[in-house]
Amino acid sequence: MTFAKYLAGVSLAFAVAGVAHAGNLIVNGGFETGDYTGWTASVQPGSSGNVQVTTYAAGVSPISGFPVQPNPAGGTFYSITDQSGPGSYSLTQSFTLASAGKVDISFQMFANDQAGVIVDAGHDYTVSPNENAEVDILTGAAAAFTDNPADVVSTLYGPGADNLNTNPNPWTTYNSTLDLAAGTYQIRFVETDNQGFFQQGVDNVSVTAAAPEPATWAMMVLGVAGLGAALRRQRQVALTA
Repeated sequence: MTFAKYLAGVSLAFAVAGVAHAGNLIVNGGFETGDYTGWTASVQPGSSGNVQVTTYAAGVSPISGFPVQPNPAGGTFYSITDQSGPGSYSLTQSFTLASAGKVDISFQMFANDQAGVIVDAGHDYTVSPNENAEVDILTGAAAAFTDNPADVVSTLYGPGADNLNTNPNPWTTYNSTLDLAAGTYQIRFVETDNQGFFQQGVDNVSVTAAAPEPATWAMMVLGVAGLGAALRRQRQVALTA
């Protein structure tokens, strides 16, 4: 084994480590562009409101004017659903995994249901009664308002709302770790209301490939050490020949 091959082996091992802990797969997870760059915002036709990027400085929801708590970890902007009547709103972004493995998912959210009632009837506001928020991981080809169980890989929140007696609710951080196969997925924030006002706020969304397990790191270190030992043996043989 030449020294060049040894270096190549070391570089490959640590390159694998770098891939195993990739950066955030979500674009514009904090909405600090001031818009939905990287995201797809969808409004069910006939809805009376919108899902939009707004500023923390406002202190209230942009359409109905309900109070919104500040977020100590927030920047300038965040996403929120708001309305003047019934509707359904979805915010999605796709991400792709080149190989199977653990994925860490994190987001901050509040779900303020001013109606004081939760009804899980899916994500079509024309189905009454219906009042809920949900966060889930969908298959890559799933539609924005799908209710098909085959499209839902994992549900991360709800369907439901935060404490119905404390509006406005504080921002809460949610963390999940999933084992996912290689492929394309979507993270979805969806809110449906036809019983009363409902605001779903979203900020600081991230999806990252999980770091290798300690055993994996140990195997990598042993592999690199083995390369070094082989190089030393080869040099010793060359010197005694």
